[in-house]
Amino acid sequence: MTRIVVGNRDGALALSHARSIVAELSNEWPDINIMQKTVAAPAEEGTAALFGALERTQLSIAIVSMEHLPDTLPEGLELMSVTRRVEARSTLIHKDGETLDTLSEGARVGVPTARDALFLEAVAPGSEAVLLSDDLDESLRRFAEDDLAALLLPAATLLGLDRRNLIEELIEQELFPPASGQGSIGLVVREDDDMAAEIAYTLHHRPSFDRALAERAFVKELHEKAADGLRSRDGEPAIGALATVTDDGELTLFGSMIAASGNILQAVTSGEAAEAADLGRELAADFTLQLQNL
Repeated sequence: MTRIVVGNRDGALALSHARSIVAELSNEWPDINIMQKTVAAPAEEGTAALFGALERTQLSIAIVSMEHLPDTLPEGLELMSVTRRVEARSTLIHKDGETLDTLSEGARVGVPTARDALFLEAVAPGSEAVLLSDDLDESLRRFAEDDLAALLLPAATLLGLDRRNLIEELIEQELFPPASGQGSIGLVVREDDDMAAEIAYTLHHRPSFDRALAERAFVKELHEKAADGLRSRDGEPAIGALATVTDDGELTLFGSMIAASGNILQAVTSGEAAEAADLGRELAADFTLQLQNL
């Protein structure tokens, strides 16, 4: 029996994604032995470690959260499919009915990335961003013990770990834009592995792919053409994006960024989903002009 090894990063969320994807693939391909394998590595090296295992043929398919997928893949690897996207927006786990607008002065808010910290400080300037570990249970414990006033997390994280009950309200992108690709999962294969490519493509969801493509093109172009004008921390620029696609194939792309000056810039464009990458680059060009006029 043919064997396909599907690899994932370490961590509860990555493992949850992997188990779900392996189950779906096994259902689609009952005559193929599809196995799950966790590639252990420090969080900051997780994606690189996955790609290394894929290149060494220790894996057939690598599962990567799209917000962790680099702009350019290593030579010989390709993104074969993007699975159906779950909720892309973020949510605030809070106490006493607080929102981003009503956080008290000095409130310590847990966030998963430096990018999120920059946007939090911009929309709630009196708050203090605290970077969280990848362990959701640890973050929830700190929140329960009053170490943190709130947690600002991707809703997809809570959905993936079966904690839907913690989602009380989704934050609209105009207030807190999600990271490019947030809530999307990509399947990466070697270019010369036709069997793995065919299997991975089974789960391809074209609207989710187009949405991620537009967001990633926007972020990549903006980072390349206007890096000096972006506010960043720990190498992460303050850029957010969210694309949506209608049933008739119209894509709308919202983009947001924090300029080095502290100004928050936002814009929207729309067009055919088939032109997703071009729409992303066009929106980035609009932001570049806005930066020049500040």
